[in-house]
Amino acid sequence: MEPKFCARCGHELEVREVRGDRARPVCAGCGYIVYLNPPIAVGVIAERADGKIVLVVRGENPGRGLWGLPAGFMEIDETVEETALRECLEETGLTVELDNLWGVWSYYHEPKRTSGVLVLYAARVIAGEPRAGSDSLEAKFFAPDEIPFDQLAFNTHRDALSKWKAK
Repeated sequence: MEPKFCARCGHELEVREVRGDRARPVCAGCGYIVYLNPPIAVGVIAERADGKIVLVVRGENPGRGLWGLPAGFMEIDETVEETALRECLEETGLTVELDNLWGVWSYYHEPKRTSGVLVLYAARVIAGEPRAGSDSLEAKFFAPDEIPFDQLAFNTHRDALSKWKAK
């Protein structure tokens, strides 16, 4: 959804080409250019010492009632690493230590309308027991052969877990 009014001065926005680039919303009053940037979601593939990973049943749409990795949107005052740690703790009750960047995916909920970026880290569980969190209905550990691929909410999670399972 494109904004109609300037967040800085309140004037109406008009769509026009900017500096020979693509057409963008521009404030008719102050000239502020609105860049419609995709949100950044960050999550973890959190692995226990026995090789099982934690998944959550999503409590919110999109994908309510389906399984997914612990992940969520980055806050303005966070690093991607801080977001990964926070989201895992909020959604699963587990404290993890990040091992490495697992991958970065682009995604679309509606073709070319609502896009985003997913950043995933491989992580080790260091404390806690799985429990449903702020926006999850259930948290549970799965062995590689138990992952419910047909019940995953997102293709990006399916792709990341396929890559993890094949490692």
